[in-house]
Amino acid sequence: MRQEAEERKILEQQQKKLEKEESKYKNEIESVKIAISTSNQDEVEKLKKRLQELTDQLNKIDERKEKIISLQNGQAGWVYVISNIGSFGDNVFKIGMTRRDEPQERVDELGNASVPFPFDVHSLIFSANAVELENRIHQILDRKRVNKINKRKEFFEVDIDELERIVHQIDPSADFKMTALAEQYNQSLSLK
Repeated sequence: MRQEAEERKILEQQQKKLEKEESKYKNEIESVKIAISTSNQDEVEKLKKRLQELTDQLNKIDERKEKIISLQNGQAGWVYVISNIGSFGDNVFKIGMTRRDEPQERVDELGNASVPFPFDVHSLIFSANAVELENRIHQILDRKRVNKINKRKEFFEVDIDELERIVHQIDPSADFKMTALAEQYNQSLSLK
């Protein structure tokens, strides 16, 4: 619940930032429209091009705002599949979810101070009902949980090929990276 409250706070901050950007673009669009009405033909073409660029930017902001609103309103979010070979060994994956607009922020946060090496991302899956998606994957892998007592610990010992099959059965369009770079871990090994 604490993490969910933190994620909602972050989403609110992102929404406020987008609203400021939206206001800025709307004001600039109005300025360009006024300039078009008072400019000569050469300037009009440049201004129309600028108007299209601003409109495209405004549309992108609208899309991001809709995504944030969807994330704030409940079930939407990202399910992530990550590993940390240096911390947990081969074939141990954390499968969790976040409502953050940028799921990599949550992955980076998990790899900060509590583990010696950062996590590698194998898959990030956006879902309108991320809670259900995460639960479905957890149920499929339940017998492969590392911690069989505390179900809130979302680590599973599973072969990467099997995990990829499960992810693609649930969402055939999901990207899945089979290899973990484990850069810092491998660099540390080479220095021993």
